Amino acid sequence: MVRLLQKSSKSAAERYLENYGLGTVGCAAAHLRALWTAASAWHARKPLVLILEDDVWLEEDFKLKVRKLLKAEAPCDWQVISLRSQCPYGTCVSPHLTRVQPDGNEPEEMCRHGVNYGFYAMLYQADALIFVANALHQEIWNSSTPGCLANDVALAQISDRVAYYAVPSSQEPGFVQHGHFPSVRSVLNQQTSAAWLDQVLQKKRSSQVL
Repeated sequence: MVRLLQKSSKSAAERYLENYGLGTVGCAAAHLRALWTAASAWHARKPLVLILEDDVWLEEDFKLKVRKLLKAEAPCDWQVISLRSQCPYGTCVSPHLTRVQPDGNEPEEMCRHGVNYGFYAMLYQADALIFVANALHQEIWNSSTPGCLANDVALAQISDRVAYYAVPSSQEPGFVQHGHFPSVRSVLNQQTSAAWLDQVLQKKRSSQVL
């Protein structure tokens, strides 16, 4: 990350580094652990898996909306649906769904960071869990693409390989509501990103001297 941000402005470096650190590592590891746990519970024989973050709550008609979405709108090939996605990028395929696509306007080395934010409420096809978890695991922990450490950014990056759809958060009322509580992820990131930013600025100063 330090190497990639070496030629960036201080403000750009700060913006990126605020999104990376121990908090982001924890979020990625926790969601992958939830995927593996669900994938190993085949005895339950459930066709769908829903993973929620701890600061969201379901709308009162959540079950009805999900049933209608899957029956009337979701394409047959879907593997993952984000029920609340911020800054969605892709192609509209129905009144409530976009087919997520990697954003070619953003640099690949930064994992095309900038769109399809949030893992608030993720719906998975149970028989696709292992495939999705493996693909996401490889993208998140790839040291050559540190920008993919954020799980939402990583999944959007591999949406050309995973049938990923999303409900834009601009649609109200939606499927879930997001509580505006203090973010533990952000706090941990701020505690750990300061040293990274110092390294970036130090390298920038060194290159300017040279």
